[in-house]
Amino acid sequence: MKSINHTLSFVVLFVMSLFYLTNSAADNHISIEIDEDIEIDIVQIGDTAPTALIWFSCNQGDETEEFKIARKLSERGYTVYFPDMLSAHFLSPTPSNIAKVPQHEVVRVVEYLVENGEADEFLLVGGARAAVPLLKGLSDHAIVDSGNLQGALLITPRILSKKPEPGEEPVYIKEAGLSKHPIRILEGERTPNRWGLPHLESTLSRSGSSVDSDLIKGVRGYFYLRNEKTPQEIEMTKQFHEVIDDNVKIMLAAKP
Repeated sequence: MKSINHTLSFVVLFVMSLFYLTNSAADNHISIEIDEDIEIDIVQIGDTAPTALIWFSCNQGDETEEFKIARKLSERGYTVYFPDMLSAHFLSPTPSNIAKVPQHEVVRVVEYLVENGEADEFLLVGGARAAVPLLKGLSDHAIVDSGNLQGALLITPRILSKKPEPGEEPVYIKEAGLSKHPIRILEGERTPNRWGLPHLESTLSRSGSSVDSDLIKGVRGYFYLRNEKTPQEIEMTKQFHEVIDDNVKIMLAAKP
């Protein structure tokens, strides 16, 4: 009996290792030199496709929830790029650190991928606090001229520059509202932030961006990144790639 159990354990471990190696081998790794001291590594998930997503994430690593979602999106015909904006600065992957990423580095990464990628159209994706570097990039004049960049999808964005005072309107980062690209916002239905969507939309549209939003039913903000999820959030996380796919198609259908 022990021999059988040992054999079964070996088979299970072998299959799991094979699955991991297959996924890792399928990923393409790109490196961009910003200057002599800064080199940004980028993971490409999925083969070359007509639509590519440049996803700024709060976390890094093959087993993060965002990477799992991206793998499902690649099966639907997307190329997904994950720039690691923190390792070059020896910063840990935390929401506070992702907000510190310099604007020129974001711009350089986006420019490189749009100019050298083989996709017909590119969209930026940023969730929670990672929406900060995304908006920094969109506010730069160089990005405005990137012809194949179609806009940005903000997933439960958290872009406050300071803690809100009771009774006062929220104060966002200074780059909010400096974009000319279309922006779509997805917010959790079960978060107080949903009530601030009209103000956020108004702010982000100040320089000419067309901005709209929608609610993700039954979940809190940045639900897919939470360690402790409700049963409904667990189910929504499993199908979140479908939600992203639907919203990307909404954005592309609306382009001029």
